[in-house]
Amino acid sequence: MTRIALVGVGFMGKTHLGVYDALDGVEVTALCDVRPAQMDLASAEPSGNIEVAASGSTLPDAKRYADYEELLGAGGFDAVDVCLPTYLHADYSIRALDAGYHVFCEKPMALCGDEASRVIEAVERSGRLFQVGQCLRFWPAYVEMKRIIDEGDYGATRAASFTRLSNTPRWSWDNWILDPDRSGSAALDLHIHDVDMVRWLFGDPSAVRSRGIIDNGGVSHIATDYAYDSGLLVQATGGWICSDSFGFRMQAMIILERATLELDSTGEHMLVVHPSDGEAAPAALDARDGFYYELSSFTAGVSSGKLSEALTPEDAAAAVRMCRAEIESVETGREIRT
Repeated sequence: MTRIALVGVGFMGKTHLGVYDALDGVEVTALCDVRPAQMDLASAEPSGNIEVAASGSTLPDAKRYADYEELLGAGGFDAVDVCLPTYLHADYSIRALDAGYHVFCEKPMALCGDEASRVIEAVERSGRLFQVGQCLRFWPAYVEMKRIIDEGDYGATRAASFTRLSNTPRWSWDNWILDPDRSGSAALDLHIHDVDMVRWLFGDPSAVRSRGIIDNGGVSHIATDYAYDSGLLVQATGGWICSDSFGFRMQAMIILERATLELDSTGEHMLVVHPSDGEAAPAALDARDGFYYELSSFTAGVSSGKLSEALTPEDAAAAVRMCRAEIESVETGREIRT
């Protein structure tokens, strides 16, 4: 049995509880939140920009803590799941690692590259397992897209574009998510998923050139061109300034030599393959999402003592640094070497 302490019972914390509910051999034995009402799972209100499976359990036997140090000192679990505001990710991860626990940390890993480096030092120092919630690396549609690209049956990639757009997130505790000093704004909090996907599919670009819209000191909408010496054309756009009625959507278009891959979270089929010499066909995908598979992978890794290599701490740190390079490009109007 893998025992989990969930820290932060907000939108993403409740998302994780729904997944843990569905996993065999996993038990949430402790909850921690500075808001005691949030730990009353029978009355907690749903929030967020995507639909997720809610937990069917109120966890009557799980211990509740309002103080993080008290939680760490009490123990009774193998791993800490950090679902706190971004500006707390690095510090709370380090404290759990140094206390001897494995850690799953929601994305982004940290607010900046220096903080991410501190976390990696703590991982190495503690010898504990650490994984970040870059869920697209585990999302069936993106996993299948990478398989098709890597196997090369349709030839090389010629161009790729990624889009991640949302209505403005107004549901966060103390409105932290709209404070760029605490969230990094949309350019870090939201766009980082596609930044990580660009790196995963195509490797590091030699430079980035970004333009954006700045609201309240943060980049709330960003469009980036990624420079590759091979001439590959890659672009990504992300932001949260869409109207409330727009909701949330993630999309990608991969143009190969002999096919086009179309990913759309709002479509009848999330991934469709359009070959040059045949009819378009939807990819056969598992109905479960990336949240399920990332936490399934993490808890299995805790049980076995070894995590999947699908996402390393260094990968997560590199995504943070690239987002920061893109923000710098927006702010300076210059291309930034990566």
